[in-house]
Amino acid sequence: MHITSLAKLSLAGLLLAAGTVYAADVYNWKSNKGTSSYSDAPPNLKYSQQTQRVNVRTRTSAPSAPAVQAASGETSLVDEQAKVNQQINEKNKEIEKKNKEIEEKNKQQQADNCKTAKLNRSFAESARTANRADLIARYDADIAKYCN
Repeated sequence: MHITSLAKLSLAGLLLAAGTVYAADVYNWKSNKGTSSYSDAPPNLKYSQQTQRVNVRTRTSAPSAPAVQAASGETSLVDEQAKVNQQINEKNKEIEKKNKEIEEKNKQQQADNCKTAKLNRSFAESARTANRADLIARYDADIAKYCN
């Protein structure tokens, strides 16, 4: 079987393109015991100061992003996440406080509505109008709605 030079060239180009597309970062770090580890995923955050990012094609390494930030005096990702969590907790506390206030207002409004419905019912009993029975039924329904 004879392969033409055009087929060889296209096959070589395809392999080269596939290799560069698949190339990913490799992370290297040393644990507390002194062992070196390599992975395509970043290591745990506790090793972030010791982590190196390795470029497989050029065979060079550089500090990973959290280590560079920590060295330059910026906050690390862990610190930023802690700040965000604290802000979320503060907002949640404010929301809970507002919800309790709203719940108290709703309870007070319900009590006021109940009192008004009972007063209306008592006035309807002594009313001298043609639709007295309709008023009593209406205020009985209001009492059932607000006083339970």
